[in-house]
Amino acid sequence: MGKYNRGINGEFLGKIGSTVGSTWKGISYMKALPKLSNKKGSARQIAQRTKFRVAAKFLQPLYPVVDVGFRQQDFKRSPKNAALSELMKYAMTGENPDFKIDLNSLVLSLGSLRPPSTKGVSIVDGQIIYTWGENENAKGKYDSNGVIIVAIAAGVYPEFSINDFTRGQGAASLYLPDAPTGAEIHCYLAFMANDGSMRVSNSIHVGTVIMP
Repeated sequence: MGKYNRGINGEFLGKIGSTVGSTWKGISYMKALPKLSNKKGSARQIAQRTKFRVAAKFLQPLYPVVDVGFRQQDFKRSPKNAALSELMKYAMTGENPDFKIDLNSLVLSLGSLRPPSTKGVSIVDGQIIYTWGENENAKGKYDSNGVIIVAIAAGVYPEFSINDFTRGQGAASLYLPDAPTGAEIHCYLAFMANDGSMRVSNSIHVGTVIMP
């Protein structure tokens, strides 16, 4: 794939012959169409494709979360691609074709904002309640940060909230996922800057609760 400032007749988008023109984040690119192949690929390649499909399917309903949570990462990659790479490297277990997501190792946000000093999660009156606290040196400094909370149970659509609460509140609530009684729900917490910067915190696996 080649990067260019101006083509012979200026920038172009779409396919011309065997060349495709596109732009991403203001940068213009040209690339050749891929050659079709009837080869099935090696066992390693087939396993990697399966792993990719499992990871992408899991991450898709969480795109609004990772679009914010990975916005501070390398500008050459989209937040979704950065999140997908992180997931495949550090939060997947098993062998082809039985890849699984390790929810204890899942990361939904990566950044430089300070994490809380304490955190907790519980179910109260049919909602998941997240709590957090700051040490004495940090109290009041990050109150305007927005809050990202996520609840994930296996086999059901995740629940999440983005910037509906502020860090200074010290608590936030989330509806329970549509999971069966007894299901384990994994809960995550992260913060996002609301000062015009792109900063976010690393996400934290706060803990698990059991569906009542």
